[in-house]
Amino acid sequence: MLPVKVTVGTRGWRKRLKQTFLVTFPALLLCLALDFVGGGVLGKNFEMIATSYPLLLIILPGLSDLRGNVFGAMASRMTTALHLGKIRGVLDKEVTTNVSMAIGSSGIPLIVLWLAGTIKLGFSDSALTILLIVIASAIAIGLLLGYSTAIITVFPYRWGADPDMMAAPLITSVADVITIPTLVYLVFFYESNETAFYAFTALMIALLVLLILRSEYKGEHIKAFREIVGVLTGLAILEIFAGSTLESYSDVISKVIILSVMYPAILDSVGNFASIAAATTSTRLNLSGESALKDREFYFDISALLLLTPIIGFLTNYIAVHVTNLIGYQATLIWPFILGYPFLVAANIAIGVIVALISFRFNIDPDNVAVPTVTTVADVTGTLFVVLLADMLVGA
Repeated sequence: MLPVKVTVGTRGWRKRLKQTFLVTFPALLLCLALDFVGGGVLGKNFEMIATSYPLLLIILPGLSDLRGNVFGAMASRMTTALHLGKIRGVLDKEVTTNVSMAIGSSGIPLIVLWLAGTIKLGFSDSALTILLIVIASAIAIGLLLGYSTAIITVFPYRWGADPDMMAAPLITSVADVITIPTLVYLVFFYESNETAFYAFTALMIALLVLLILRSEYKGEHIKAFREIVGVLTGLAILEIFAGSTLESYSDVISKVIILSVMYPAILDSVGNFASIAAATTSTRLNLSGESALKDREFYFDISALLLLTPIIGFLTNYIAVHVTNLIGYQATLIWPFILGYPFLVAANIAIGVIVALISFRFNIDPDNVAVPTVTTVADVTGTLFVVLLADMLVGA
């Protein structure tokens, strides 16, 4: 692709700072609020899951991240397509094709996560139940997230905002807020009415087949599909480490229940910051080549993001205190978390930029690689951060 002279985002430090606080910051706040829906459900049911369905703890980080990865990458691709005039509206066939491709590309990584958990814990009847729950939720949530991704990229673009500065974080957060409650309540659904659960699963599979038949796959879609499946399968293997760590330290984390409440918000918010950096880097590279990263506007983007990290870190802990109290546990501010959070985010932002640049140099579309990679890395680093905090607080 020949470089295209395109201005991405808003020029000027003051204007960039204004857009960051008026567009990105509200989006991150909304993401934070959504994360605590899943966090509240996880915190309230953490002991039950760890005791009766430990397989869910092993696949949970990877499953949440997989959905965020798939549709975060879709948001990045759609932003580039909007800049190039390939997409006009939410109901375009191009959008339908991207939605079906996104859902289909998650199949192999899902099986990898399930197999890894089954091997670690041993095969049981509940393992098959978890597999069906994962398949049903993947399709149902995929349909919702696919068209949500289209909405939160197309409409901001029409209104003159840069979708890269909000689409990926919003869609990954929506994925997180839906994933945890869906998994938990589908377990309850199965236990209360097996026949209805099987009928629901069959319906979801039929809807996916219909969506595939309405799609129109071209060479670029097949290439993107192969890239995404390869990347996501590799990242799913990496996510096994995060899930196994979470399951292995579940006893320690259950003694500091606020950390289980914060867990989705920590992983998601760190991934959001990194995905914004990765997405804006990917768009600049695809439109103007490496020279775009030498533009001071690019550094304005990154610097403005970093200014938000102390605020989001404090709010994450502050909101978690009230959510934890609401579900019946005592909690206070954790200052090691508040002080360490900005450094955790800064490291992941740097990784996001580097991954996008390296993939571009190796002729791999960074739109398909950067966001999935950095959100997975954020899951691993975030999980290690939570385990470290739990061990520190329990040992104190």
